[in-house]
Amino acid sequence: MTPNARFTEFIKDITPSETTVTNCKNAHTSVRKALLNDDEFKDKVKRVFLGGSYKRYTAIRPRTKNGSTERPDVDLYVVIDGAPWNSDAAELMDELYAALNRARNDLGITSINRNRCSIALSMNKADLDVSILLERQADNLYRIGNRNTGEWYKTDPEEHTDWSAAQNERCSGRFNPMTRMVKWARRQNKTVSRHPKSFALETLIAPHISETETHYGQLFHDWCQSFLDAYSDERTFATCPILEDPAVPGGDILAGVTNEEFCAYYDKIEKHRDDAAKALAADDQDKATDYWRRIFGDRFPKPKQSGQSTKSAATAMSPLSFTGAKAAPTARPAKFA
Repeated sequence: MTPNARFTEFIKDITPSETTVTNCKNAHTSVRKALLNDDEFKDKVKRVFLGGSYKRYTAIRPRTKNGSTERPDVDLYVVIDGAPWNSDAAELMDELYAALNRARNDLGITSINRNRCSIALSMNKADLDVSILLERQADNLYRIGNRNTGEWYKTDPEEHTDWSAAQNERCSGRFNPMTRMVKWARRQNKTVSRHPKSFALETLIAPHISETETHYGQLFHDWCQSFLDAYSDERTFATCPILEDPAVPGGDILAGVTNEEFCAYYDKIEKHRDDAAKALAADDQDKATDYWRRIFGDRFPKPKQSGQSTKSAATAMSPLSFTGAKAAPTARPAKFA
């Protein structure tokens, strides 16, 4: 079996570097400061918080194309008072756009665009999606607006962060590394689209990941098998399952994923399962590495030659952090998994 140290080395490699984390922190901190100091917009802002995979410690290193490294993506949320029935999503997003545009030079913004539910910023060393949230309503959920339709959707990025942290604690710190492996395999092996991705992948991983398996190669294989078993009927009938949002009762995390997209991903996981099984069964580590690289690409490390040292698992699995303090699991019981 491939030594577990090879996987911890791989996971460390696909985790965003300290430089990337610093660039992200500088970018979102400067945007937060600009919004809180903007004379025309600051009175609307109750608070600004970080969300997304960087906050959840499940981000993977940015792509490198033609020798150039892409900027990482960071999600930032701007909370304001208001109710869905008397708040205009397009108008509020236009005000957010104007505030960001006023700080364009100071922030080093190279492009700024209005998306459906966010303002997309390209900065010198990071990209940000900045979204407006209406403060928690009577149901204790935020609302995020769609500027095209005027709708306000229920959401809770903070609960997503707490939920993800709880899964990682439940799995003794192996959920986050496993998520990075699955996301990396997703990036390396394209299907008809990028969906499912990001948080949807996390919710697909959580109910099917072993809490006790410590070898990451076996953990990945077993997750693939459990995923295939769980959704075999959906694949037979070529449908996408409904996957409950762990933060929004009645919400479907896979609502934006088509039947074709889910089935294509299912078939890819079946191929990963088969390659992982062959890798685990191989006595020759060069041959095993060939199978792992079919899944994870060329960044999966080659076998160590005798005399080469291997980094410790503790070093390889150091947590990604913006503040130096790991996000604490929620005191509430997990609503999913």
